[in-house]
Amino acid sequence: MLTDAHAHLTGPGELSYRAHTRTLFCGTDPQTAAQILALQGDNALLSCGVHPWHAQKVTPGDMLPFIRQSAALGEIGLDSVWTDADMDVQRRVFVEQLEIAEALRMPVILHTKGMEGEIERILRRYTVPKLVHWYACERYLEDYIAQGCWFTLGPDYESNPAVQAVLRRVPPDRILTETDGLEALAWALNRPVAADEIEEALRGELRAIAAVHGISEAEAEQRVSGNLDRFLTGGKSRNQQAAGG
Repeated sequence: MLTDAHAHLTGPGELSYRAHTRTLFCGTDPQTAAQILALQGDNALLSCGVHPWHAQKVTPGDMLPFIRQSAALGEIGLDSVWTDADMDVQRRVFVEQLEIAEALRMPVILHTKGMEGEIERILRRYTVPKLVHWYACERYLEDYIAQGCWFTLGPDYESNPAVQAVLRRVPPDRILTETDGLEALAWALNRPVAADEIEEALRGELRAIAAVHGISEAEAEQRVSGNLDRFLTGGKSRNQQAAGG
């Protein structure tokens, strides 16, 4: 089973191309969260939260009914590059959601664009599992690793030196694969991408993980799948969770 630990859903028909992929779909507002919630199943899971781009339009309270039904809270964070949303509002919404995650003991998925240092410092106050989505900054990586964060490998790993650093330096028991959805995958690859290319894109990431860490592709696939389980269950395997361990 392939793993897509962070994706935005283009449309329900996309699920037919993810038959062999367990996907953590991200809802960034009540409308997208409701759409994904209706599709939840063995291979389609929901994560949701107020994306920093929406911090002035959506409140954590708007998302709370969906957060309570989600596998993870996110993506949440701060962004000084791709949005003009007021930074003070972003900070307030981000911290409020971290407090919700801590109270509910929910793992969080993080968006860190341009604000990597500040986010890393804020996260030190929280003990929930933390997944840094598509980290693409050449600074602070070791600080996040030292916190025990998980990371998704950005789909531009072949061309982005910062993403290549994630591939090399993050331990194989803390790395996951992602597409970020079809639109982001097309942006990363700088070409149009069809839904039937999703699984091959994820397999390409697995091959890169296997090559860098000296393991087989099959072992990389197994490890990545187990990493998602442990992230979602607070560091426990599925078997440990089922046994109450």
